[in-house]
Amino acid sequence: MQKIGLADAITALREELTAAIEAAGTEKLRFKVGEMSVEFEIAVERTSGGRGGLKFWVVEAGGEHTRTGSHTHRITVPLTPIRADGRPVLTGEHQLPG
Repeated sequence: MQKIGLADAITALREELTAAIEAAGTEKLRFKVGEMSVEFEIAVERTSGGRGGLKFWVVEAGGEHTRTGSHTHRITVPLTPIRADGRPVLTGEHQLPG
């Protein structure tokens, strides 16, 4: 199973959403981007060594769900996109949050 960190998965999601918002720039109908949720199935793995602790990996769809020393959990992360100035995001905007 390829290990995809939770932070990497959220970063990739942000990049995809940004591309979708920018692509709507030439459309006549735009949408205000509202609250959304994303659900991940994650593996929690205990690590040992110098900086032991817990690591959270996103489980790939169709991948192996259990491994020795890890457990899977489903988490939902609510996200509300906003611009840097706190205003809501519209599809087709050229100045995106960040």
